[in-house]
Amino acid sequence: MCCIFFIPLLFLIFVASIFTIGIVGATFIGILLAGIFMYKIMKQNPPETFQSLLKYEYKPGQTQKFLARVGMNFRWPFSMPEYLRRDAFIKIADVDLEFEDEVRFNMIFFYNALDRGEFVGHEDKWVTVNDQKVIEYGEEYSDDQLNSVFEIMPNAIQLPVDQTRLPQSKPTKMVIAQRTNNGDDHKV
Repeated sequence: MCCIFFIPLLFLIFVASIFTIGIVGATFIGILLAGIFMYKIMKQNPPETFQSLLKYEYKPGQTQKFLARVGMNFRWPFSMPEYLRRDAFIKIADVDLEFEDEVRFNMIFFYNALDRGEFVGHEDKWVTVNDQKVIEYGEEYSDDQLNSVFEIMPNAIQLPVDQTRLPQSKPTKMVIAQRTNNGDDHKV
């Protein structure tokens, strides 16, 4: 009679230990894969150098000012669009406009968080960031709501997690006009 209860008990202990080992093993594998992913991102996105930042400079000395503000190991977030990188560089390098620096640092924070996967589960939301902290997830603000937010937090930004929802300008048409031979008329 003792063996009848003892064998199922051993079986349950065996199953529980296998289950525990499986959870620990899966956690270890998950951490290992996350480390490999971060290594690849860091390897793909090396720190910016003086030379790599010169492409954004339109006034001499901006690169030195930018690196003085962000540090020598600065990396652009991988997902940050080029036009926003250029804008952030120009505003941060311009020491006179410190108000705009915080807006650009919030933008860099947003894209770094996006690269790290911090917005998983909020793909259909807009993120409000202020002082390099996530304030809230929600719907896109209306103009009136945005004005209210700016009164309280003038450096705040709101961006969509889904980057395909970023506001974009509509394509424009370009017209080229040329003078004709005698210069009195134009050809379009």
